[in-house]
Amino acid sequence: MSTSHSEAIEALLSSGGNASSLFLEGAIRLVDVGVYEHEQGSPQRVRFDIHVVVDDSRPSNDSIDQVLDYEYLVSSLDRVVEMDRPSLLETMVLRLIDEVLAPTEVVAASVSASKLDITDDDSRLGCTMTRVK
Repeated sequence: MSTSHSEAIEALLSSGGNASSLFLEGAIRLVDVGVYEHEQGSPQRVRFDIHVVVDDSRPSNDSIDQVLDYEYLVSSLDRVVEMDRPSLLETMVLRLIDEVLAPTEVVAASVSASKLDITDDDSRLGCTMTRVK
């Protein structure tokens, strides 16, 4: 099911659940991605923004083993960037959303990837995917 990040949170909360959100924003990696010949073999800067909605289980004490460690977002991103070269940015975002949805605590995720050096101004081109488990 594909929906927006805010719609995913809204649906979860309207069903009587509690949720919290973890995120990684503005992570920039050099990525070899693109369908055009001039892009192949020429890594470009890509910005990633990742938001996940987790089941709001309240920790019984102030300990990292009581919650989902959000550092997994960084390791998920790094694993996906190291995978086989995709032609499409959408393929990379799909791989990343699969990775960040893996923990059982995660109930929804939204991943954006933007190519930073495509246009002559400060605009970005990219894609976003959002999924609810």
